[in-house]
Amino acid sequence: MTPTFPGIALATALTLALVAPVAADPGRGRHHDNDRNHAHQGCPPGLAKKSPSCVPPGQAKRDDIRYGRGVGDRLRVEDYVLVRDLNRYDVERREGWRYYRSEDQLYRVDAETRQILAVINLARALFN
Repeated sequence: MTPTFPGIALATALTLALVAPVAADPGRGRHHDNDRNHAHQGCPPGLAKKSPSCVPPGQAKRDDIRYGRGVGDRLRVEDYVLVRDLNRYDVERREGWRYYRSEDQLYRVDAETRQILAVINLARALFN
């Protein structure tokens, strides 16, 4: 039995009907523009809707650490010089404290948490 023209036409029409949705423009769907913008940034659509955007839930809390140079902030100790000669600056010694120096400031830091306990202005301390 050889295929007839109406049979071939019907098979072609069915094939095109199934292929058409696959070849459709991806920007026409519901919420698709928003997902496409995040996908361009390398963010999966599920994380694009999270707050903060594009950050996995386990990492969102990990990044809550506030680094800075004020009392209560955490100090990035890698960026500062550890003071070993505490007599030079006449500072109070206590177990669990470390002192780090930047150009004109000294930071008293908790050794375990790296939280800044005090900021000492060296220029002002020299003149008093």
